[in-house]
Amino acid sequence: MRISEFIEQSNSAGSPEGVFALLEDICAGFGIDQIAYGALTNHAIYNSQSYQAPAIVLNYPPDWVEHYFANDYQQMDPVVTLTPGLRRPYLWDRMDESIALTDEQKTFFAEAREAGLKDGMSVPLHGPFGNVAVLSLASREDNNTIEGIFGELNAVAAQFHTVYTDHVLGIRQVSSSVRLTGRERECLLWSARGKSS
Repeated sequence: MRISEFIEQSNSAGSPEGVFALLEDICAGFGIDQIAYGALTNHAIYNSQSYQAPAIVLNYPPDWVEHYFANDYQQMDPVVTLTPGLRRPYLWDRMDESIALTDEQKTFFAEAREAGLKDGMSVPLHGPFGNVAVLSLASREDNNTIEGIFGELNAVAAQFHTVYTDHVLGIRQVSSSVRLTGRERECLLWSARGKSS
């Protein structure tokens, strides 16, 4: 699935679950099969009763999710604690290059990798009124191409966050009459690849 198709289809999706299914589809094309979306602030608006905060929706291995919350990892997980202060996507295995991780946090990432979350990255999503969410992506198999597609994944994450949140808040207006022109699709593609206007 191309990014322009993801934008069009997610804009016309009928539910948050439909938007997440589309996210899984486009990420699969990038070799990414493990996804977690969380709200680091204002978690209550998402009414996520399946998971503890900050998780909203995810497809991580169930054993890892259970282990994560049973050990209160959300209290020390660098993705949870450090993302509010970050603006750009980042690789988990490179966090220690710019931020001094504790031994506990390094062990946490090693455990996540053993659980099947390899070559992970996270995209900070800053919204109005200081709201912060994060989309984390990983692969069951080694995937060393993620860094090369940061721009594309950033665009996908922003679109997903906007549409998913609008659905949850009940302000999503599905309109099948909105279509992107070929030139608009091309502009989005170049923007996703980091080109300026």
